[in-house]
Amino acid sequence: MAKWNITGADQVSYEKISLPQITAAGEQPKIPACVYENRVRKLTEILVQRQLDGAVIYADREHYQNFEYFFGIDIWFEEAVGIIWKDGTCAALLGNECLPLTVHAKVEVRGILCPILSLPGQPMQGHTLEEGFQIAGVQKGQKLGCAGWKQLDSEVSFDLPAFIFESLRKGIGEAGSLVNITKLLAGPGTGIRNYVEAEQAAVFAYAAEMVSNGMLAAWEKLEEGATELEVGSYFNPKGLPLSCHSNVSSGIRTRTGLVSPSDKRIEKGDPVTLCWAMRGGLSCRAGYLAEGPENLPEVNRDYCEKVVKPYFAAAVTWYENIGIGVTGGEIYELVEQIFPKEQYGWSLNPGHGLASEEWLNSPVFKGSQIPFCSGQMIQLDIIPEPGCGYATSNIEDGILLADEQLRKELQEKYPEMWARIQYRRQYMAEELGICLKEEVLPLYNTQGILNPYLLKKGYAMKKVK
Repeated sequence: MAKWNITGADQVSYEKISLPQITAAGEQPKIPACVYENRVRKLTEILVQRQLDGAVIYADREHYQNFEYFFGIDIWFEEAVGIIWKDGTCAALLGNECLPLTVHAKVEVRGILCPILSLPGQPMQGHTLEEGFQIAGVQKGQKLGCAGWKQLDSEVSFDLPAFIFESLRKGIGEAGSLVNITKLLAGPGTGIRNYVEAEQAAVFAYAAEMVSNGMLAAWEKLEEGATELEVGSYFNPKGLPLSCHSNVSSGIRTRTGLVSPSDKRIEKGDPVTLCWAMRGGLSCRAGYLAEGPENLPEVNRDYCEKVVKPYFAAAVTWYENIGIGVTGGEIYELVEQIFPKEQYGWSLNPGHGLASEEWLNSPVFKGSQIPFCSGQMIQLDIIPEPGCGYATSNIEDGILLADEQLRKELQEKYPEMWARIQYRRQYMAEELGICLKEEVLPLYNTQGILNPYLLKKGYAMKKVK
């Protein structure tokens, strides 16, 4: 077993720090058509290996990611079914309002109007699903892979809506067969969407910078008497889509987890949770609206010692040990060693894949032998539920793993972004005491910063020994 760099609670302290120098994210990077063409080519290679005639890809408003990954177009309001044949030709069954989007596709896609995929009550002039599948090339006797979004254990279980699945089954007939290929796209370790190209990494880094800048602005404006809505107004995506609802909650509202901001005024001593995300980037923090333990109930004034210090020590250990070749099970055991699940009440995976969706999958679980690889976006996600009246703590941001080749490509194609990454690495080491492996790229301006007392500006946890 590798020699781990383990940080204990006695090696961290709460001190005054200098906040990082923040620059705007700049111009949003673009992903060229050739990237999407290569993705389609990779999928066709998988289809040939699996002896499949084509892949059928389901999408709706919440679960558009597989569809967008190959075609470069989003699904607004409606449902859609994309088909990629083993020869690389593509078709898409679309509703009334999504059919025009095919002009924006990054690969050539034949759009077929199937109005049953539209919103309820809209005109139904167009093809039935059975007709749409036939026009797209579905024939009796074919063997097709189906991709929904649930990563089911069985290849003969499916999460496509019944009306779509039944129409597809009719199209291939009794001589045909269907197999679930969702894991080949998004499964932990094996799915091709786990690994980003330099161009996609740049887009996600842009989102991470915007998200973290908004989080820093919200921290600065947090004050007694501010409403949750006022604080949430600093989470400004500039019209770009979010990957989950923004969360600003305080007081007893923090106990329920995922809630949107309200007009509740935040009072001194309230626990506070802040979280927001754009596609490719999420940042979350939690603590108290307090200047120190004196603003907390007497029974919880040891919050920093009992909860935050061991939590931050686990986060530092996570940061300093994750890397290419490390397995998800090894990261799990390190977190469990420093911040035991039974004692601190965390229930989800202490780390997961990040993509256009906030949670792609997770290779971080007990006994996992899945190694981390270059091109993966990984989110630090340890969420304690300490109980006994203590607030939770949270330092949730993500990193990109990049081998020498990917690092060189990023440096050459995106020199300004690369300079900001290098600045963050230096900042984390010099200001917070967190030293990252060479292949671990910090994408957030909030990276590593945890302030449990949100009214005490310019202070944070740091590793000091």
